[in-house]
Amino acid sequence: MSQKFSSQTMVGLGALCAATFTAITTELAPIGLMLEMARTFGVGVGQVGLAVSAYALIVAVIAVLLTRLTAGVDRKKLLLSALSGYVLTNVIGATAPSFAVLCVGRVIGGASHALLMSMVSAYAAHLVPERQTGRAISIVFGGASLGGVLGVPGAAAIGHFAGWRIALWVAAALAAILTLFIAAYLPRVGHAAKPASLVIVRAPGAMRAFVQAILANALFFLAQNVLYTYIAPVLMAHGLSEASVSVDLLVIGACSLSGLWAAGLVVDKSPRMGLLSAGVVMIAGITLLCGGLVSGLMTVAAAAVWCAGYAGVIPFIMSGAIRTRATSADIAGAAVNSTSNIGILLGSAFGGKLLASYGVSVLAPTAIGITILTLLVVLFSRQAFPAHLHDHSDGM
Repeated sequence: MSQKFSSQTMVGLGALCAATFTAITTELAPIGLMLEMARTFGVGVGQVGLAVSAYALIVAVIAVLLTRLTAGVDRKKLLLSALSGYVLTNVIGATAPSFAVLCVGRVIGGASHALLMSMVSAYAAHLVPERQTGRAISIVFGGASLGGVLGVPGAAAIGHFAGWRIALWVAAALAAILTLFIAAYLPRVGHAAKPASLVIVRAPGAMRAFVQAILANALFFLAQNVLYTYIAPVLMAHGLSEASVSVDLLVIGACSLSGLWAAGLVVDKSPRMGLLSAGVVMIAGITLLCGGLVSGLMTVAAAAVWCAGYAGVIPFIMSGAIRTRATSADIAGAAVNSTSNIGILLGSAFGGKLLASYGVSVLAPTAIGITILTLLVVLFSRQAFPAHLHDHSDGM
């Protein structure tokens, strides 16, 4: 557990971390650019949420299938193909003459996301000794957390000062640079000779534990995205100006990194308490956003607490799903990827419907209710999220 990674391994894990950051930033960028996009295309804010929903739908439907079909393909070539898809989807978005074209372009991003986010956990596992798998996955999926808490507000800040199309051009350029870096420096790893089996039950109760883990994952993402997809109107409803939203999101993202740091301390030691604590912190922050409990800058502080809790969730879920040993690491990653996007899809769609029908005030209470339900699932998932781990539990 205390052994450090070699410099070559850290380069590889860092590249994969950057890849997951790129993936989540590309997927969720419309959240931070929502108001500007809505004005450009003459559509409602809820409709812009469809740009997130269309992307998530593709991932949810094809992630597991695509992972199985590409099991025999060279992992590095597959990763480079997925990153090229992120370049393309951002370029199409940046040049889209209509909202429909924007959504069509994001279908390409969805397919790329289905590939990349399903394979990176297994790729990371190949780069390190088995006993260090948990740490490696935490590092790689730390990029996914960073994408949600820093990538989205970063895109919003660029969109505010330079325009949302420029923000997508920047995202495309960064994805292109990362593609070149990975082509040159990321080590190749082995791949399966045939499609991975969907079920490889290696321990009693493994499949039940796996289902509980991915159900908790879907519910966490549902709770988060019912509210976070529409965070701009939420902040404005609490007295913040539209002009300050991009900066507010950046502050929220920077502060919420504390949750990711805290998760890294306990993800390979006390996953049960760590995940439950992350959920409780989410609820505490969201509760402050109910009604008129806070306003102005205190709203930013409350959102930072909420997102700090959420930032720590992903490493616990991914390592927990793999820890059940119900299936291969690739398929476990694909299942987590798929259910994450089911949560994003349903959350953005459900949140948009609530926003249109009842206004912004119902979003926070709804998110709290779903998070409480999620914590109940975690409480019953003792095999996926045990109270304590020892060194031999880190592997797959």
